[in-house]
Amino acid sequence: MKKILYLILALCYCLLFGEFFVRLFSPAPLLPRYVTAAPYGIRINVPHAHYWQTTPEVQVQLRINSQGIRSDLEYTYDKPKDQCRILLLGDSFFMGYEVDLTDSFAYLLEQKLNAEGVPCQVINLAVSGYGTAEMLIALEQEGLKYQPDLVIFQWHITDPDDNVRSALFRIKDGELVRLHSTYLPAVKLSDWLSQFTLYRWLIENCQLYAALRETAAARIKSFLASLRKRQGEAAISKTTAAESPNLPQATEYALRLSTRLLQEAKRISNAHQAQFCVLEIPDRLGRTKFRSHITEFFTPQLRQELQILTPLPMFEATSSPALKLYYEKGHFHLTPEGNRLLTEYFGSELKKAGWLNH
Repeated sequence: MKKILYLILALCYCLLFGEFFVRLFSPAPLLPRYVTAAPYGIRINVPHAHYWQTTPEVQVQLRINSQGIRSDLEYTYDKPKDQCRILLLGDSFFMGYEVDLTDSFAYLLEQKLNAEGVPCQVINLAVSGYGTAEMLIALEQEGLKYQPDLVIFQWHITDPDDNVRSALFRIKDGELVRLHSTYLPAVKLSDWLSQFTLYRWLIENCQLYAALRETAAARIKSFLASLRKRQGEAAISKTTAAESPNLPQATEYALRLSTRLLQEAKRISNAHQAQFCVLEIPDRLGRTKFRSHITEFFTPQLRQELQILTPLPMFEATSSPALKLYYEKGHFHLTPEGNRLLTEYFGSELKKAGWLNH
């Protein structure tokens, strides 16, 4: 009995020492993600969830409504008379991780349009971890019910890997086909654990647990992406691979899959009388250095077809050593300044395109 007690005490000591060490020498951001299964087989935000995100730079609260949307409002499927609707589909960038709701892209865009005399609601179906495949399913199964006038898909450098890893779709004989009906990584376990107050306290307060979880998740994601890419290589013909000789076959497959997913999203949106575009979140290299992958990944013809936009020139022109457009001690999401700049850029592109003109 004494040995068991000593082991328990030793374990508690090690955990406390580990927590102290992490907090003192390598503070870990506490960015819990509450997701659950949607009826259509992918993740959604847990309805009615309220939780805090804490990093060395910020502390913000995320509030999710009954529809799994980060908002203090509830939305009807029927579009209000004399109002337009914009539908956002993306990951944690569009969801507004590490910023207050009023500093998120969705909120700022809605405020900007209404202030400019364009009555508009922005419905934000973003979920942390989403790739284009999940965005497409969410659009089909839920997003179109809101009768959007404009659908915006977020694009980020992580999307090609996300799309391959989820194995929701595959290119077969040159066509996009549904491969699996669900992608719910660890959702059942998360749902079960979230029943316990101690676990919820742990993920929102314990930096040691956060650091271990993120390390494990990154390794698992990397392994699954590599595995799926190798499986997908067989779907690429020699002719297809020869079209992009500078890209590895696995990367080529991931990009072709992503392109097909975006094309399908555009087709579905247009079929429901909604405009469609893609908005990139540039990769952060430093306070004054950013990188767009659009020119590497998409031909000029595809960029025009899919209306792919990037704020890279505006980010570069506005950046300075004293200005943080991305947080640096969390998960590198956009700061309030970064979201405002993104909103300013997209607002100007929206006017040029005339997508909301009736």
